[in-house]
Amino acid sequence: MALVVTDKAAELLREIKLELAETPEKTLRLVQRGGGFELAFDEARSDDHVYHSGDVAVLLVAPEVAAVLANATIDAEETDEGPRLTLSTSEEEESEG
Repeated sequence: MALVVTDKAAELLREIKLELAETPEKTLRLVQRGGGFELAFDEARSDDHVYHSGDVAVLLVAPEVAAVLANATIDAEETDEGPRLTLSTSEEEESEG
């Protein structure tokens, strides 16, 4: 399996990119730091997995991070503070059932 980015998450990533990126070449990259993950603006590399919203690249994932998240889904949910991205794995979903 591969990392899944829902349409809702891709649209939120697109909004963040269009609002905050310094240049059109900059796209959000999912980075593994310590025991978690964070987003940082970066330029695409030749071996990246690239996720799109329409024709706009909205998320870059290096192959080693994609391998760690092979069974994961990035989604967006509404909260009292506004929309936020969530990361869940199929193992979490199976253990909740």
